[in-house]
Amino acid sequence: MYILNLINIIWLLTTPFSYATLLDPEDVTSSYVSMALQGDLSAAGKLFSETNLESQPPSVAELASGYESRFVHRNESLSPETGDELVDAIVSAYRDYWVSELVQPTGNKSGDLKLEKSLGELLGGQPTGPYARQEDLFATVGAVLENRGFHYLEGPASPLRDLFLWKQEENRNYNVRLTDGTQAVRVTFMSEIYSLGWKEFATLGLVSTTGWVEDDRLYCVSWAYDRNSENFEISYLKHEARHLADLERFPALSSADLEYRAKLTELSFAFNSLRRLLDDFTRKSAPNPASPHAYANYRVIRDLYRSIYSRPLPNTGDPWVNVNAESVARTARKLLERNTAQLEQD
Repeated sequence: MYILNLINIIWLLTTPFSYATLLDPEDVTSSYVSMALQGDLSAAGKLFSETNLESQPPSVAELASGYESRFVHRNESLSPETGDELVDAIVSAYRDYWVSELVQPTGNKSGDLKLEKSLGELLGGQPTGPYARQEDLFATVGAVLENRGFHYLEGPASPLRDLFLWKQEENRNYNVRLTDGTQAVRVTFMSEIYSLGWKEFATLGLVSTTGWVEDDRLYCVSWAYDRNSENFEISYLKHEARHLADLERFPALSSADLEYRAKLTELSFAFNSLRRLLDDFTRKSAPNPASPHAYANYRVIRDLYRSIYSRPLPNTGDPWVNVNAESVARTARKLLERNTAQLEQD
């Protein structure tokens, strides 16, 4: 059975927008995604009503229509259509809870209690009910899903409770070469996915969780990567293999430190994807320790630029216009070695 607490799981998310820096406030779609990722769509209606949709790209009008259907009129079916009536009802209960909490966040436990009540009514006839404790209820949810042939991940993912649900798995073993050795990695590729969590639901699919690290295994949404691409080989396998190696060697590492080292690992090997990575890290950086990905990006580009050019990263312009792959790879490896030495001394 999958663990029920999502707090200690490392997530991978894909989005065409600058998620970590809360996106461009002047862009309607970016503003909507920013609201959604914070779990609060209470101002989304005003955003769209004050926007001249005719002057926007067609995708903005489609987003507004999708938002109204899902969160205002609520005339969209919440069923994932798995072919199992009870499983459909369970997923629908989560989605109904997400809609209510996203449109009018309570900031307390009342929303969770509504979800628990709905699930309790659905599962009241199950052998393990009734449910005197919250953990008993959610354990039963998991048992029911598994008994009906589904895989799941369920638990709190602030500010909402989350549910991932899929039917098929393919397991592959990889030996991933890192800068300082080789890491054995087991990847579970997930397909026939029926729920990708509240962030994907809130953003109407504009942001998706593409996988996570759990214990000694990687979980990967099968359609998210071309397995023959550098993006998969470096930004997925090497990035996540670094996490696994570091968690074995330095189990107390913070999320920001884990991400810092994994991103340096990417830059140590990237060639075709190098410029995309540099631009992505730069665009999504912020000196905010409370946001591990944004802060790791900030540290990476700050340290990399200073090490290559012997001066601080500029505030304007394109800092990477004249950079070359060999210089980046060499510098990234040195920064990683330096960080490893510091960790070993601590």
